[in-house]
Amino acid sequence: MIITTSGRPEKKCFENAERARSALGGSIIQRKKRSVKQLIELYKEPVLVAGTGRYEYYSADSSSPFFFHPNSSAFRIKRMRKGMPDPLIEACGLKKGDAFLDCTAGLCSDAITAACLTENKVTALEINPITAFIISDGLKQWETEDSDLKKAMDNVEIINTHYADFLKSCMDNEFDIIYFDPMFTEEVQSEGISRLRHLADEHDDRLGEAIREAERVARKCIVLKDHFRSERFHLYGFTQLKRPSTKQHYGVIRVDRNMT
Repeated sequence: MIITTSGRPEKKCFENAERARSALGGSIIQRKKRSVKQLIELYKEPVLVAGTGRYEYYSADSSSPFFFHPNSSAFRIKRMRKGMPDPLIEACGLKKGDAFLDCTAGLCSDAITAACLTENKVTALEINPITAFIISDGLKQWETEDSDLKKAMDNVEIINTHYADFLKSCMDNEFDIIYFDPMFTEEVQSEGISRLRHLADEHDDRLGEAIREAERVARKCIVLKDHFRSERFHLYGFTQLKRPSTKQHYGVIRVDRNMT
């Protein structure tokens, strides 16, 4: 990977480029008015562009860059303020004060939404170091006048690790709810997912191992989101919550340990 600045860089762009190099490695290349496409063709490597307010990651096999955006969490939080239900919150039975672990952070929409309701620190895991860096920075840098959204983003902690390894390191009953949202077994059209797909681990063979660990670590339940035709629900023992008119279904394994 090479790191460069936006086309007309300010001082902060160079500072952000150096910060990315320190965190991720790679080489900083001067832009010299060249397009990102030209840089990819010249260096035969993906390009991370450091702007003043965000990072954008470009690769040869992606039609659009990957960058942080709160995505659906912004309008989901607005809907919850109006008293409207959120499918993930309902599937989890999430309550204020619950400890929520998002094992597949991605764009962090689910983690942000959960953090808004629980008003507690949410831990979100991301195996790809580039994705983890961009999302972690975006959660801090994103500017919004929505105080609920901002507070929720501040309460999300990104950890760059594989969820199976993280769960093995956890104590028994450490989290109330453990959530998995792996890349679907069948593709669903989504702008956010399409930007993330080339950075995602689409064929993770450790999901079953992680779910077994989650049964030890969870106090209330384990939740899986997947395509409605996915065999994972049956394979791993989830009760599938069928949702009419949507391809995204949730599965739940209830643990419900009384810790009092």
